[in-house]
Amino acid sequence: MNSTITILKVIRKILINNILSFFFFIFALVFVVVLKKNIVTESQIIFLDVGQGDAILIQQDNYQILVDGGPDDSIMYELAKFMPWFDKKIEKLVLTHPHDDHILGLLILLRKYEIKEILYSKVKYPNLAYDYLKNNYQEILHDVKAGYSFSYNDIFFSVLYPFDREYKQEENLNNESLVIFLHINGYKILLMGDAEVGVEERLLDYNILNGIDILKVGHHCSRSSTSEKFLSFTQPEVAICMCGEGNRFGHPHYETLKKLKERNVQYFITSHEGNIKFSF
Repeated sequence: MNSTITILKVIRKILINNILSFFFFIFALVFVVVLKKNIVTESQIIFLDVGQGDAILIQQDNYQILVDGGPDDSIMYELAKFMPWFDKKIEKLVLTHPHDDHILGLLILLRKYEIKEILYSKVKYPNLAYDYLKNNYQEILHDVKAGYSFSYNDIFFSVLYPFDREYKQEENLNNESLVIFLHINGYKILLMGDAEVGVEERLLDYNILNGIDILKVGHHCSRSSTSEKFLSFTQPEVAICMCGEGNRFGHPHYETLKKLKERNVQYFITSHEGNIKFSF
């Protein structure tokens, strides 16, 4: 009788151990499948709809670059749609210039994500958010100018403007914007920040800008940017206007859209389309 009970106990123990092992195996399998599904192996650029402001996500694998953060916490909701749920680290934040519609969302993001480095161009500008950024994140702030570049797999990132030799700050802060050139898997992308016609003139010596695939139009497609000369030089295939619905500035301006239409440039507006994603 005792031997029978002992055998039953052994069998029960084996069954329990096997069941636990089986469930552990299933759990591990599901975790690996879900993890793999959420890793972005292709290179992507997403122009995020954050209202009247800029926020652009560039990513491949679990490596993210975020250019600007928009005017409020909208960035948190939009970013979560494209980054893997388990990934709470952003390798590089880029601040093109410290106007509220570019910087405020970044400050919210800094409290929720681990940020490895912040790229910016140091300027003088009386803004509480900008002061807070400089005072509290000095150790990861990196002042960059034209010539700075880095790469990750299919993504090449380069700053074209402002020029390092220009020591006198522009009165118009928009014209202190970082202008960024991306080469992603054979495609050329130009991010103009809020740069206006004056900066466009200074970029005409960059022959690499002939035949741009995607142009993020400067200053939310305002009439103060995107000259005929600049469009003739860059010859973009696609243009992106980033602005909020019913904004008080009237962006995108009719004059800019008219120029794009006349040159058969396909354009997309975030206030109409929502988030705009390109995969390469």
